[in-house]
Amino acid sequence: MKDDLKYVEILSLGHESGLQYFIAQFGEPLHFFAYKITKNREVSEEIVSESFCKLWQRKEKMETYEMIRSFLFSVTRNACYDHMGSAYQKKISLSYNDWTAIEGKEGDMLGQIIYIELIKQIVQELEKLPKQQAEVFRMAYLEGMETKEICDLLGTTTSTVYFAKSKAVSTLRMIFKEKDIGLYLALITWFLPLN
Repeated sequence: MKDDLKYVEILSLGHESGLQYFIAQFGEPLHFFAYKITKNREVSEEIVSESFCKLWQRKEKMETYEMIRSFLFSVTRNACYDHMGSAYQKKISLSYNDWTAIEGKEGDMLGQIIYIELIKQIVQELEKLPKQQAEVFRMAYLEGMETKEICDLLGTTTSTVYFAKSKAVSTLRMIFKEKDIGLYLALITWFLPLN
């Protein structure tokens, strides 16, 4: 938490290390979030990169960690909706001067920020899993790849992929159950179709 405030200040002063810190904090969760909307890895990467460019352009206006998180989330989401076209008319209009009221602008904003935080937690825990389990989980659930596609990329069988997914989900459920009941419930809800 103390580091977060330090890096907000570093960013607002125009030091690239501040931007790098927030890329490390939010890069991967934003990629997964953008992919969930666009279903296109290249487009998602481009959108997230552009979101960080916009953050850099507005760095002097960023006063808190929450403001940066909200900014990155809404810019990314809006860019995804713009890319998807008229089917996604749920864009939020945000005043850059009114960040403190951001959660009240749209009812689902808080839920989507929680979703990003959950993805961050999952990514952190994936790094502790065996390599194959983590890789299969990431491909299947965070990148939306089909089992056959994963098998082809990893040169393995469907049973190996199913086992790795099952083991990873089981381990993550146990980890989140021990950590925090709220995160555990979110994880169960997210993977409910597995059971």
